[in-house]
Amino acid sequence: MVHANLPILDYLVLGPQREVVSIYNDAFATPPSRPQYFIDVYRCVEVDFGECPSSGPSGYPVPENIEKIEIVVPDITNGKVRNSTNKTKFYKYVVYNHTSCKCGTLKFRGTTLYQTITKNEVSKADYSVNCTKNPVNVIHRCHSHVCKPQQRYRFTHIDAVRPSTYLAYKQCLPGSVALKNKTSTNQITLINNKVTFVNLTSDISCKAFNGKNAEPELCPKPTSQNSPNPTTQNITSGAGKQ
Repeated sequence: MVHANLPILDYLVLGPQREVVSIYNDAFATPPSRPQYFIDVYRCVEVDFGECPSSGPSGYPVPENIEKIEIVVPDITNGKVRNSTNKTKFYKYVVYNHTSCKCGTLKFRGTTLYQTITKNEVSKADYSVNCTKNPVNVIHRCHSHVCKPQQRYRFTHIDAVRPSTYLAYKQCLPGSVALKNKTSTNQITLINNKVTFVNLTSDISCKAFNGKNAEPELCPKPTSQNSPNPTTQNITSGAGKQ
């Protein structure tokens, strides 16, 4: 697994932007049989004015270089719902981290966020070895009293004139409630000069449900001194602009 190791920056800079995503899909959702898992990554959503045309097929920020972030998780479903053998299964997911950006043709976020794996089941041995290499699960930072809204970006329209292709907003983690939010109406101009409007709600403050949304650590505990020790790793970008 390749993980970048530069510190995460909370302010916006040109190039890849910090965002929190689900390891499973771009809907910020979790399948019923998997643990909640959200990670910090960087995305190409902005480019400097003058770097690219403000419109047209080559005027969009796209990744120039990416790195693969691999995460292994167990099936947490209990009983007969799990499978006919009632044995725990283990799965691998791959999320892409954008380490540098360029001007290019707009790609849908699904093609640059996640790697499609036809058969993503792994053995228990592979899971035990690689679990400790997983990136930090952001949900564990959400304690019993305070959860911070997480940085996210919404794709607006394939024909939106830059910089309106992506709009920044913040969202509370699933399992917490937004104490305060605000909704804005954003005017988006398209390359054919037509105008459309996008409503966007951004969470300002959050509160956990008594900490119950913070899932237990999933890696098996070492059984001997020769077992690998759990490590904590942050996922960041090496774009050279942070």
